[in-house]
Amino acid sequence: MTKRMIILYAGILSASVLTAQEQDSTLNRTIVVENQYNPEVMDAFKVNILPEIEEPAVAKKEIDYATGIRPFDGWTAVPMASFVPDAGQKNARRGYLRAAYGNRNNTDIKGSYLWNITSQDQLGVMASLYGMYGNIPSLGDEEKWKSRFYRTDILLDYKHDFRKVSLNVGGAFASQVFNYMPAYDLTHSQPATASQHYTLGEGYAGIASRGKEMPVNFSLQTGFRTFNRKYPNTRIGEGAENIIHTEGFITGEISEEQCISIGMTMDNLIYETEMKDYTLLQINPYYTLRNDDISLRVGAHADLQTANGSGMKFAPDVKLAYTFAESYVVYLQTEGGTRLNDFRQLNEISPYWDQRRQLRTSYTPIDASIGLKASPADGFGFRLYGGYRITKNELFSLPASFGSSTNCLLLQDKAKVAYAGASVSYAYRDWIDFTLKGTYYDWKTESKDDRLLWLKPQFGIDFSARGKVTDNLHITLNYLYEERSESAGRKKADAANSLNIGAEYLLFDRLTAFVRLNNLLDKYYITEAGYPIQGFNVMGGLSFRF
Repeated sequence: MTKRMIILYAGILSASVLTAQEQDSTLNRTIVVENQYNPEVMDAFKVNILPEIEEPAVAKKEIDYATGIRPFDGWTAVPMASFVPDAGQKNARRGYLRAAYGNRNNTDIKGSYLWNITSQDQLGVMASLYGMYGNIPSLGDEEKWKSRFYRTDILLDYKHDFRKVSLNVGGAFASQVFNYMPAYDLTHSQPATASQHYTLGEGYAGIASRGKEMPVNFSLQTGFRTFNRKYPNTRIGEGAENIIHTEGFITGEISEEQCISIGMTMDNLIYETEMKDYTLLQINPYYTLRNDDISLRVGAHADLQTANGSGMKFAPDVKLAYTFAESYVVYLQTEGGTRLNDFRQLNEISPYWDQRRQLRTSYTPIDASIGLKASPADGFGFRLYGGYRITKNELFSLPASFGSSTNCLLLQDKAKVAYAGASVSYAYRDWIDFTLKGTYYDWKTESKDDRLLWLKPQFGIDFSARGKVTDNLHITLNYLYEERSESAGRKKADAANSLNIGAEYLLFDRLTAFVRLNNLLDKYYITEAGYPIQGFNVMGGLSFRF
């Protein structure tokens, strides 16, 4: 299946208000947001949760020096990228409609609107449907697999601004239906044509400070999330996972350049299955300093868990960036913390996930990196970086080709990975914009089980470009090549090798026609989530801003 066909963000978006236009001073280019909130961000608990100083920025060039290794995933959280042809649009439209269709019944329909009811009241709405139904390669004895996946999302988000604080309430619902790949043999307890239906819902309410009038800035949001599986998995049965999720921060200024902040996240997991209930509380105090030359953050992560791997865990939270010669930044950062492996997170990895037992949270005691990022000339930028990460209870995916399951079997082990890479980018007005990135990875597991690394990347190249042909016509190109890690006693997995091209034509001021040709090389490979992708496929449609 194509990557964009599978949503994996189990939490559904909130209508967080973004600026309609952001200036990338490093490359001197203007980025237009399709709407004043981003309907593709599927997580309702990202509204006003982090303070403005969460990610230190370089004062002179505003170069983002974050270089964390890419997360474990096999799919993408965005069904289809936004289509915004005019990179110089000054005011983003409040409404957005998109409809696309292609072979194998690939479908992507979406509508969103941000309504300013009054100067203090704002309502965001969003609805989307995407998926596919058609033959793709099978890992089993069958030559083809009649794959089906469709997901529907609905969101309502309301915000009211008082004089010093703002109130935010909302809710979201998602329905995800799909079928599993046929089983290898009849000994599996799961039928060869088994289907699944996930329903996800949540409601939330939050309050946050506004402006700089109060002595401290704060935000607190809490709500209830539920994830239900209609049909049982092979090993863990059926039943819902419910979470009371609370997240917030408080920050106070010591001076114009210095702040002290505390972030907090708490998840209370309640299961309607035989799995254990538990609570994870994460506290993140930190100090920040910013001036023209230095951006410094010094803090720590303190995570307390009550069951399912209970105990107290600590990790550093240190970031240092130094700007010299106005456009060069050298940085060093050491991070860590605990990652919740709830049903939503597993669904983000792969909707076909399976597990032998309840998974534990993944704990990273250290994730250290160092690098250099610079923009020596207008429009041109480059970056060099390297790092090392240790994670206890890291997630690894084994596909059905191992004979272990008809699904994507998730296992855990302690993992160590060293990585190094470089990237270069260039942009000239609206005529050309490209980025080339290459990264090398060296994975190790504590159990020395190379089988777990079968789909982990060893080396990857990622190239993306957008060019202007005429005032109304733009073309896009994306290429990804990812070599897989060695696995003793087993043939090396085929590399990911994907070439996608597209075109966008502005018919009128607000109407754009587009076409995308995906997997143009018609390559067959398995994603890191353990399932095969579609072959060559085409999608075309219209997008409209209003």
